[in-house]
Amino acid sequence: MGYKHKKTKVQWTPLSRTEKAEVLQNPYCGLYSIYRFFADSDREAVEGTLIEDVRVEETHRICLVEINLLKFNETELPKEALEIVRRIFSHFASLRKQMIVRFLYDWEGKGIVSEPKDISVILNHMCQLAPLLKGYAKDIYILQGLFIGSWGEMHNSRYLSEKHITRLARQLYECSGESTQIALRCPNFWRMIFKTYQPLDRACAFKHIQKARFSLFNDGIMASDTDFGTYGNVEMKDARYYSEKWIRKDELEFQNQLCKYVSNGGEVINECSWNDVSPALEGLRKMRISYLHSRYDEKVLNKWKAAKSGINNALWKDRTAFEYIEAHLGYRFAIMDAGVSLAPDKSGRLRVAVRLINQGFAPCYHKFEVKLVIRDTSFLELYEYEVDTDTRMWMPGEPVELEALIAPAQFKLKNYMLCLGIYDPQTEEKIQIANTFSVADYMGNYSLGSFTVYIP
Repeated sequence: MGYKHKKTKVQWTPLSRTEKAEVLQNPYCGLYSIYRFFADSDREAVEGTLIEDVRVEETHRICLVEINLLKFNETELPKEALEIVRRIFSHFASLRKQMIVRFLYDWEGKGIVSEPKDISVILNHMCQLAPLLKGYAKDIYILQGLFIGSWGEMHNSRYLSEKHITRLARQLYECSGESTQIALRCPNFWRMIFKTYQPLDRACAFKHIQKARFSLFNDGIMASDTDFGTYGNVEMKDARYYSEKWIRKDELEFQNQLCKYVSNGGEVINECSWNDVSPALEGLRKMRISYLHSRYDEKVLNKWKAAKSGINNALWKDRTAFEYIEAHLGYRFAIMDAGVSLAPDKSGRLRVAVRLINQGFAPCYHKFEVKLVIRDTSFLELYEYEVDTDTRMWMPGEPVELEALIAPAQFKLKNYMLCLGIYDPQTEEKIQIANTFSVADYMGNYSLGSFTVYIP
């Protein structure tokens, strides 16, 4: 199709934009495995492997690293324990994984017995760990829990009052990196800490304020109507205290709004009707789930692996529910349309436009760099145009328009490629997209189509 402006003409030829049914290897989302350590041992707690020899799942971008402080529940952390923690962080950072870190005192379901009897011990442990938490902030995506409760899950603890939860949350916030999320086990803890019934909104999101960094995790996802106690029996409209747990419907809506701006993930457990395929897909979307434990609960995961996705889409309808879920954890960007034409303002400039959509369950929560790239077929000419957009606001299911207006004078009767590049400055990686485009160049930009400009 040709477009004319005075005597200038541009010819645009798009490439096919077929979606691929594959898991994209992108940071901050996907399946994860758990790696457990005691702070008084240089060996992984399950396999007995030396810290530096611990092997991780190649395809997992996220690792849940649990560090047990039980031996020091009455004392400060000695320098030897802090060195163990440093070695753990260093090892996972060297593997270029995003860590979800959970400090705890219990792996046996004995939270009250195992955790410190004086809250000052926990607060001091947070202070002692602060240099490491800040020093490895680039590699620690989320701090999960507030060190308390059975399995570090903020239940079966002596410190669940609003006063204690608020104090622990403030301390960990001050002792951790400026962008590190801190995940709370239940939504009512979020309301307790910030003394509001309203979730985080866009005006406060990603600001340097405390509530912009507090997210959620759920190790009872779809286990029952209450997710094994994550929710309660009070309707939001009848709530009198911030500590009250709401009914499932209201808690899901709260998470849906809050997790536009902070992450959510965890474990699915207890095979039951709540995690059958259809309600599972609906729930994962509603909660905006970014990460799931890859091995627990196997009965639930195997149910998904044995069932079709039920998605009304030729690409996915014959794939299993598990394949679909794994591919849509977190964000998943796909190109909907792209083109080069003459700008409608009659300026003689070229209008470069790309329309994409986030097909994943959740936003990316990180501000990526986005560039439209124009190059000739021989790579002798290359032009980059930064796009003014905030990828953190690319919400699931909402089309995003990218545009650039370009003076055509440098294009001299040659064939050019239009490419798109999305780059994460923190991990220094190109973000993969869900289309069948091949990688266009050594910088990892995706080819969208070709065009020729005819200028007399």
